[in-house]
Order: sequence, then structure tokens, then C-alpha cells
Amino acid sequence: MKYFLSSLLLITTILFFASCNQTNDVFNELSSAEIARGFYQEVIVEKDMTKFNKYIGNTYIQHAPAYADGVEPLREELQENAASNNKIEILRVVGENDYAALHSLWTVGSEQYIYVDIWRIENGKLVAHWDQYQSPPNEVKNNNTMHAGPDTNINKNKNLKQNKERAVAVLKTFDNLEDLTAIENYVADDYIQHNPTVADKKSGLISLLNFLKSINYQSKTIIAKVIAQGDMVVIHSKVEDLNKKENAISGVVDIFRFDDNGMIIEHWDLIETMTGQSLNNNDPFEYPN
Repeated sequence: MKYFLSSLLLITTILFFASCNQTNDVFNELSSAEIARGFYQEVIVEKDMTKFNKYIGNTYIQHAPAYADGVEPLREELQENAASNNKIEILRVVGENDYAALHSLWTVGSEQYIYVDIWRIENGKLVAHWDQYQSPPNEVKNNNTMHAGPDTNINKNKNLKQNKERAVAVLKTFDNLEDLTAIENYVADDYIQHNPTVADKKSGLISLLNFLKSINYQSKTIIAKVIAQGDMVVIHSKVEDLNKKENAISGVVDIFRFDDNGMIIEHWDLIETMTGQSLNNNDPFEYPN
């Protein structure tokens, strides 16, 4: 009987670990976008802190200046969210290789905030994080909100390399207002604009660029990360206003949606002034790869 129980215990243990490994294998096979969406939905939206360790392991490198580095500060931050009345809505998720960007709307009391969180995923866990956020302004120049619109269509078989190049070219136009070639060639006439300070359509974007040229606006844009999936391209960049002496650096996230012809048909963005102050020692624009 003793031998039988020992054998039974051994078999049960083997089956248990085999089941755990199978579960981990399935989880590791999820795409970066699926893992990021799962974490946000279960831990942040549904506020289920029992799922925290499912997505967060022993390492969490924090690049967002508003938060301290490491796993435990993240846990504490999310426990506060779990105890709050915050309402969070996932808008769209874009994932490529080891990275995922998640666009979300937060309602905190009477205030709204739009976020883009970016993670690096390793072995099925979120191991590094960047973000930018913005509050919607009261005055707007188009009839679109900062958050409305479709989620990523991951079933669209797009030319991601071409879309990335075109999105970067359009963004770089702000550094060279003399040349609007990328706007003319890659932006659709009926372009939907979600930046609240810009009028709708391609004509609205061109009007903004002409205005910036008239006031001698000068900027330097450094691309930190580009992530593409389906019909979306996300660009995280560091933008310096060369005319400013204070608060000249902004963290910017642009999201572009492309049609089947490789034309940009919709755009969202966030612009956050960077103060230079941070609760961690990591560069908010530095990515390992």
C-alpha cells in the first residue's frame, strides 16, 4: 500500500507539472498584443489582482517617469486602481514581435485621460513599460473625439514595412515644413483627424503645417519605437520644440490607420510635456531593440 501511494503521488506530481508546462507553453504562444490586452482587461479594467502574477514576473523595468521602477511599485499602483472607481476602456491594441502598444481611455472622477502604454514581452511576461498620456482639451477643431474609431484589424494583410516608412515620413514633415510631399502622397483626402487641435481631412493637416511654417515653428523629432500590425502603425517619439527654452521636450505617440492602398486614413495622437523629473532612473525614450 505504501509503495502504491508513493507511485500514485509521483504520477500525480508528474501530471501536475506537465499540465503547468502545457499552460505556460500555450500562454507563451500568445501574441504580444494578446498578452497586453489580457493584462489590461483582467488586471486593470476588471481590477482582478489575483491575475497580476499571470502577466508580471520577477522583472519590470519602468520607463514612464510617473512611476517607480520594479514589480512591487507596479503592484501597489494597480492595487490602488483596483480599490478605486476608475473606469477604463481599451480602445485599440497593436503588437509586433516582442512589443505591444495599448491605447486606452480612463475616466477618473470627472476627468478623462487618454493613454498609450507600450510593453516589451519576454517569455509571456510584461518586462518593460513606457507610456504617454494627455487630457482632452475643452476646445476642439474637429467633430471627432481623441479616442473614437476602430480597433486594429489584424486580419488585414498589409505591407507593414511600407506603412512604417510612410508613417515616419509623414511625422518627419513637422521637422521640414518646406516639403509636404509625404502628406500629399500618403495621406487620404478624407483623412479622419482625432487630434483635437487640427481640422479634419488632409486639407486640415496641410492648413496646420502652413500655419506652423508661418510662425517659424521648428522641431527635432527622434523616433524611439515603431510598432505595426494589421492596418495600424504606432510611433513613439521624442519631440523638441527648438523655439522653446523651457518645457521644450514632449513625449508623443502617433497612431496611423492605413487603407488597402497604403494611404493613411485615420490618425490619433498624444502629446505629453516632459518635465525631466522622474521616479525612476530609466530613459523614457530608450528601447533595447
